[in-house]
Amino acid sequence: MDRYTKGFVVASVAYFFLAAVLGIWMGGADTAGWVRFAHVHFNLLGFMSMMIYGVGYFILPRFNGRTLRWPSWVPIHFFVANIGLIGMVATAPERPSNGFILFSALSVISAGMFAVNLAATMLIEPKPEEEEEEEASAPSPHAEPPPGPRVDPDMRVGEILTRWPETVEVFVGHGFSSLGSPEHREQVKQIPITLRMACQRHNVDLEYMVSELNEAVSPAPAKTAPAVERPAPGKKAKQAGLKAGEPIGADHILGEILSVYPQTEKVFRKYYGEGCFSCPGQATESVTQSAMMHNVSAKQLLSELNHAAGF
Repeated sequence: MDRYTKGFVVASVAYFFLAAVLGIWMGGADTAGWVRFAHVHFNLLGFMSMMIYGVGYFILPRFNGRTLRWPSWVPIHFFVANIGLIGMVATAPERPSNGFILFSALSVISAGMFAVNLAATMLIEPKPEEEEEEEASAPSPHAEPPPGPRVDPDMRVGEILTRWPETVEVFVGHGFSSLGSPEHREQVKQIPITLRMACQRHNVDLEYMVSELNEAVSPAPAKTAPAVERPAPGKKAKQAGLKAGEPIGADHILGEILSVYPQTEKVFRKYYGEGCFSCPGQATESVTQSAMMHNVSAKQLLSELNHAAGF
């Protein structure tokens, strides 16, 4: 969640607490009319509405495969909704009054901003020009795979196990005992963790590990690495097999990007936070898809990723 989407959820919990306190007060004493008004509206426009706003902004565009139509409205909506509610409660003893009418209007406007923004997001088709520009920025891979089998520290562990099953014994011998289980190996193949990362986590000497793995695969030169499936000419929907030296494209998978260019971690951390690195979506989500999921500009994200990768 971004700052203001999360802010709606936090505000919702705060209003729920205030409403509960007022409810207890009402139940134990003969209170003024404004207390009941505040209790009701903190529950309705505070707890319920703010929670709907926060969850709605985060979930509904994703369920429809869209980015929010006007994300710049969200901060404005956040302040208008909170000012309207607090102002209504503050001027409730004076109602009807010009101040109460003004703050009530702000609350109505805030609800309208939410409804219009989400309706436009779900009903209006996104501009195809943006998608075409993103696709054009993703070059088709030309480089041929390495001529012989060679394990690289920045290869994914899953890729190594898939291309050279005989390396399982090396991994197990160096303390990766869980890889002895076929079920666990299949799970690892879906996780974009590189050999370098795995060795750091398990305190294994990376240089020695790479040497051992290459010795395990070198006796069988006939078993060359299977070529990565390449997309047919004209197909830009799938960009498989990102290799070092290639620019990052909009359809490259996040796990591949982190494996080939570990230095892009700071960019993902900036936009997606710490949760990005434990999310299973790394194995399947492209730059475009993840940007859509987080209401981030795919063009801006792609630009920063390529800059971090040295392009």
